[in-house]
Amino acid sequence: MTPPVNPPSPLNAFALRWLFGLAGRAPWVLRAIRPIATCLVVIASSAVRTGTAVNARRIFPRLLSRREERAFATKVVGNFYDFVLDVAKFRSASAADLRTHIDGTDGLDAYNACRKSKRGAILVTAHMGSFEVGLAALVGAEPTVHVVYKRDAFAAFDTMREQLRTRLGAGGIAIDDGWPSLFAMRTALERDEVVVVQGDRAMPGQRCQHVPFLGGHLALPLGPVTLSRIVGSPIVPVFTVRTGRDRFRVHLLPPIEYDPNEREIPDTATSIDPTLRRIAVAIEQFVARYPEQWLVLSPAFVEDQPRAC
Repeated sequence: MTPPVNPPSPLNAFALRWLFGLAGRAPWVLRAIRPIATCLVVIASSAVRTGTAVNARRIFPRLLSRREERAFATKVVGNFYDFVLDVAKFRSASAADLRTHIDGTDGLDAYNACRKSKRGAILVTAHMGSFEVGLAALVGAEPTVHVVYKRDAFAAFDTMREQLRTRLGAGGIAIDDGWPSLFAMRTALERDEVVVVQGDRAMPGQRCQHVPFLGGHLALPLGPVTLSRIVGSPIVPVFTVRTGRDRFRVHLLPPIEYDPNEREIPDTATSIDPTLRRIAVAIEQFVARYPEQWLVLSPAFVEDQPRAC
């Protein structure tokens, strides 16, 4: 399966271009106007209101009122806004400076024990909190980290993100390069290095499966499972959540091992890979715990997509 493409509306594209451009030139201005800007986005963009509302109906165990949906949308937009500010502000900071903003890293002992096997590690994260800033904690624990990313349609944001990774000493692997990116990831893992991938959203062209997730299904990429099967590297879910203004906490969950003897679990539409299902469960618990920090402004669930993969 390959996922559908959901390009931003013209209004949202204009807002994003303005946000990324101003963040690169004068992030202090964005900080000053944050309360007004986040409210205006929700008021002006029906796409944002609709996207966050349909997501809320599948995330929360009860239906939200119209007022609660609007408040949820404002919080999600605010967290997305803060994420962009983080990338802009910290792009000139060192890894050591960034780590002073991290309150702690849960699960580090278990992670270090897992890394003693010298099989590399596939760190699967989500579009949550400030995942780019969380790289500082990983760089502190790993000599070589490769971040798998998709080139952004907005060059200003791509530039800031690249500057941040460079300051942290992390490498980048562009997934939109196709098969060469898979080869680069495999080579890195075979050298006992770490590869960081997004696991909560399949990109156009990626193979994916529809996996149960809260009140619906998400189209999740099979790439991490394929890498684990080929190389034998463990999959470690990792999430960076915001705990306050410029404060973060990193959560490393127990490793997920690919088991070639494990049978696929039947689903009504298809057979879901059991390793992918366990990745979904890890992401699901953090989205349920921090729903406003899941940075998804458009319909995320397969049931709400105009074209399902």
